Amino acid sequence: MKVQIEELSPIVRRLTVEVEPDLVDRALAEAYQELSRNVKIPGFRPGKAPRRILEQSFRERVEREVVGDLVRRTYPEAVGEQAILPVAEPVVENDKLVPGQPFRYRARVEVKPKLDPKDYLGLPLQAKKADVGDTEVEAELERVRQSLSTLVPLEDRKVGVTGDWALIDYDLDLPEGAPQLERNRDTPVEIAEGTITAGFVPQLAGVEVGQGIDLSHSFPDDYKIEALRGKSATFHVTLKALRRREIPALDDEMVKDLDEPGLSTLPQLRERLRERLTREAEAEAARERDEQLVAGLVSRNPFEAPPAMVDRLIESQLRRVAERIVQAGIDPSSVSIDREKLRENAERRVKGELLLEAIADKEGVTASDEDLDAFVEKVAKEEEAPLQKVRAQFARAPARQALLAKLREDKTLAFLASKATVQEG
Repeated sequence: MKVQIEELSPIVRRLTVEVEPDLVDRALAEAYQELSRNVKIPGFRPGKAPRRILEQSFRERVEREVVGDLVRRTYPEAVGEQAILPVAEPVVENDKLVPGQPFRYRARVEVKPKLDPKDYLGLPLQAKKADVGDTEVEAELERVRQSLSTLVPLEDRKVGVTGDWALIDYDLDLPEGAPQLERNRDTPVEIAEGTITAGFVPQLAGVEVGQGIDLSHSFPDDYKIEALRGKSATFHVTLKALRRREIPALDDEMVKDLDEPGLSTLPQLRERLRERLTREAEAEAARERDEQLVAGLVSRNPFEAPPAMVDRLIESQLRRVAERIVQAGIDPSSVSIDREKLRENAERRVKGELLLEAIADKEGVTASDEDLDAFVEKVAKEEEAPLQKVRAQFARAPARQALLAKLREDKTLAFLASKATVQEG
């Protein structure tokens, strides 16, 4: 096999592969032998039909299959011989297959660009503090307390007042072309200022249980369902029952109602909330730091990202978005996505990954099994999960390699942050 390589661009190579005649003839012979065993030719027993007879009816089919087989067998060897790491399946153009002659094909393939990152020391970085104060802790404590509230029936009156909660049924008259939503029954709402789409129906103040009202509502221009943006609809609402909200006292009994291991007192809950909020603040600060570093890195090292890598990332992101939309009960076809912005972000992310990989190679940054074990132990502790269960999640080779690559990227970002020009903010 002979292989020639052309560099069409920093991210595209064209391989011209020539397969020797002996291999071509052997592949054709094997294909016709297999065909002879599996087709019925009048006058011949299975496996005994001469090749010339088979060629009369099946030549095009056999040669097409042999071409595919030759490409599949020789392409991996060709890219390995040329030390090419493709990032997508090749686009193949082949010459005609002729018995007794060499077979040639050309494979156009995208590759990772060879990068020599520049100016990655001293990247500008606006540091964000991850401090969590008493105010944030108390606000989160109050959110927990509110989440433990219950709605109990109001027995002493039948007319709604501001501050009550209500169970309602409602139907919706939608504009033409809008997706039809399910009828809603026994929906809890608050009689307070706001909109019905957010769970507030102030118009129920003064309404008696069993009565109905009609509400006109205009959907904002940025509403999540595209077909309803800027449109008006009418809600037909029936007040079914009134409720009052009972909120537990902020004490140890409330903490016990959470039924969480290791929590039985209010001080313990405050400490746990502070730890969680601190982790979240640190993670958010790290995300913002990484985004700044990658943006600075990409701006100082312009290059073309392999379209196949960008497309794969976009497809992955769209799948995740679609899953979240479906889980929220929204018709995916009714949601618009800014694909131009999605591609822009995907290109920046791919470029960042490639640059970070090149910097890690250049600076000798590695991720070890010890790093992986430390990460697994950290996750187990933070999620309060059995260590063996978390470790099992990364036991398979693909998951393990993906995590090692992520840890190496994280260490590279930490290296860049240590060398950055930091401005406190």
